[in-house]
Amino acid sequence: MKVYEVLAESVDLVHALSMLLWGIGLPLLLWHRFPRLSRVYMKFAIGFVVISIVSQYLLGECVLTTLARALSRAGGGQRGSVPFMATLANTVAGIRPTQRGVVLVWEVAVLATSVGSLWCWHRTNPKRYAVPS
Repeated sequence: MKVYEVLAESVDLVHALSMLLWGIGLPLLLWHRFPRLSRVYMKFAIGFVVISIVSQYLLGECVLTTLARALSRAGGGQRGSVPFMATLANTVAGIRPTQRGVVLVWEVAVLATSVGSLWCWHRTNPKRYAVPS
């Protein structure tokens, strides 16, 4: 039915927007002009990465990809097993990355988020600036 198609596309939209936010926000882990914003983003990025890694380990792909595929198929759609990132890159930029290429980009982004989050936590930790009594 149409409802499942709309739900599948909504999940894809949330997936794309969360990935966009994750990617665009990465500089906030290094640039701390607004420390509160950096810390909020750091928490979002850590949550995003944890969910991504756990779902990759348990499902072999992002949980949002699995959900969107299930919704699409429930509505009679024929969604293949192509990773969401490959589909998104093809739709937006007209390129067709390999599955290995998508995984490499994801791994580099996870590493950047991990190192950046440690740096952000170290630089914006309020206890660091506290005056001992």
